[in-house]
Amino acid sequence: MGASKKDFFPKQIVSISNACKGFGHPARIIIMENLILGGEWICEDFLQLIPLTRTTIWQHLQLLQNARLIQGKFKNNSTVYYINENQLKEIKNYFSSIKSSKL
Repeated sequence: MGASKKDFFPKQIVSISNACKGFGHPARIIIMENLILGGEWICEDFLQLIPLTRTTIWQHLQLLQNARLIQGKFKNNSTVYYINENQLKEIKNYFSSIKSSKL
């Protein structure tokens, strides 16, 4: 297996690309909206909102963690998920810098 084509791109571009992948499914948008509005949630909380199985929701949460959009910590025998503010700021700053550099 050869080198990843991502190796040819700047690290920041790859990071933004991975983060944007996190927004590629309606369930992940719902997860992000609720974490932004409501602080910390566990996987079971999303079962009430999203008509998917626990395993599928967990997979979406894992993808969001891999994209660094959310973080998780173990608390009371569950993983509690919350927004990664730093990654959201990085995304916002990246796109704002593009817009401001073109003006």
